[in-house]
Amino acid sequence: MKHKRLAAAVLAAALWLTGCGGAAAPAAPAGSGAASQSAADTAVQTAQKDRITEQFTLEKTVRNEWGSAQKLTIHVPQLVCDSPDAESINDELAARYAAEYRDYESYPQAEVSQDEWCPQIYIDWDAYWYGDCVSLVVSSYYGGTDPIYSQGWCFDFAAGHKLSVTELLMRMGLDPDETQLAVYRAAIQTFDRNMVQQEYYDSLRESGMLSGMRADTLRDNGLENLTVLLKNENTVTLVAGYHTTAGSGWRPLEVELPLTPAAPAKTPVLTDTYGSVSVLLDGDIRTVTIKHTPEIIAWAEDYDIRLDGDVTLPIRNAYNNYVDVCIGELGASSHPVVYLLTEDGFVEYVDVLRCLLYGQSLLCADPIYIANNGTALALRDAEVSLLCADGTETELAPLTAEWNSPQQVDSTGSFSLGEGEDWCWLDLDSGGGCQLATHNNRYFYQGAVTYLGATPDGTALGFSLIRDTENGPEWVAFSAALKLDYRIDCLILTPLSGQNPLTNETVPLVLTHSYG
Repeated sequence: MKHKRLAAAVLAAALWLTGCGGAAAPAAPAGSGAASQSAADTAVQTAQKDRITEQFTLEKTVRNEWGSAQKLTIHVPQLVCDSPDAESINDELAARYAAEYRDYESYPQAEVSQDEWCPQIYIDWDAYWYGDCVSLVVSSYYGGTDPIYSQGWCFDFAAGHKLSVTELLMRMGLDPDETQLAVYRAAIQTFDRNMVQQEYYDSLRESGMLSGMRADTLRDNGLENLTVLLKNENTVTLVAGYHTTAGSGWRPLEVELPLTPAAPAKTPVLTDTYGSVSVLLDGDIRTVTIKHTPEIIAWAEDYDIRLDGDVTLPIRNAYNNYVDVCIGELGASSHPVVYLLTEDGFVEYVDVLRCLLYGQSLLCADPIYIANNGTALALRDAEVSLLCADGTETELAPLTAEWNSPQQVDSTGSFSLGEGEDWCWLDLDSGGGCQLATHNNRYFYQGAVTYLGATPDGTALGFSLIRDTENGPEWVAFSAALKLDYRIDCLILTPLSGQNPLTNETVPLVLTHSYG
């Protein structure tokens, strides 16, 4: 059984404690050399060992009620601290990892022959220290082809308080926003590489599974869902992951970050201009600028898109590393699309006109995985082609139109919000139909939704709805990220842009799933 006790440089000044609270460990005398430093580290590690013990241990091979042998290796930790937070964590660990196996303590040791297959259930733990703070990590494996799954709890012994992952990372000097972005990028890049190299097929996109898996990969990699490892004194490792169609649908991914600020990586500045639209990719700055030219002004009459002067908008959810960018048209004139070529050779795109139809928010669509092995982008007349490593060219406009085609909506059903005169409801069907009513049915809208891209808040949908009024039809368009939360049987709707009839706020709405 392994129990890592990392003595990072910061631990030289750590408190030598038993339980919660205590006095500081004595400093090594000046000039005492490696022997004194080693003694100080040993004292710190001894104190740390007393802070975490095991509340349940079971190493036994048993036979279940069907006579099958099973090897159990169960080690469940507990925090030696009398604070309410410590007690809560210990209770959670017991319920999650120990309760199911306590009855096996009374089972006799089973004898297993050499040729008998014996599956194993494995639960063990590691402790990673940062001063008086610990990241307690429990690893579990229940057989099959799935990898070992890990879950962490962060705790401050000096204060006796549970810490969030964000709080622990901030104590290490990391910026939460920068750390979150680094994890998102690592997870999405790994997800995309996996889909390109092994698993992608058309039915994933058409059924909405692809968009759901990509959005779930972002959602499940929020900082508070991650496990913190300190394998050495210079870096922190965050156990993230990505969704897949194999096994249980989840694969872990370790993202290693330096604890000391590193010089920013030099990335090429990529720009392009076509007609009234230009794009800039410069490190974390990823924007599209739309000039207020006559062709853009004409959008007001053609599409009811009105821009007040020149606008520069950020590109949302563009998480890959890019090596080329090119702008072209899709179909009709003045339908600009920004194409982004990733370092892995496949294509992402921002359909500018399509995004503006649902509010002034530019979302990077899912990668066109079948247009891969690319080395450069090139403008051919008004449309863009991908230059491939084998010398061939792939026209991107037909693939973009295919990727823009309707796909099933995963957040389907009937949902409601509020009560009395403030009662609202939303109905979505898998084919993209939508009905919405507000103010206790005083205002009724109907129309369609379309998928725009994956975000950490869920799949981004564009809403195009019409309401009949005394002065004729009134059209509204907006975008929102939607995600079903099965734990509470609710739809979490996060407004993104546009004229949303449900709310004027940008905070998420929780709509209750309605039945019957």
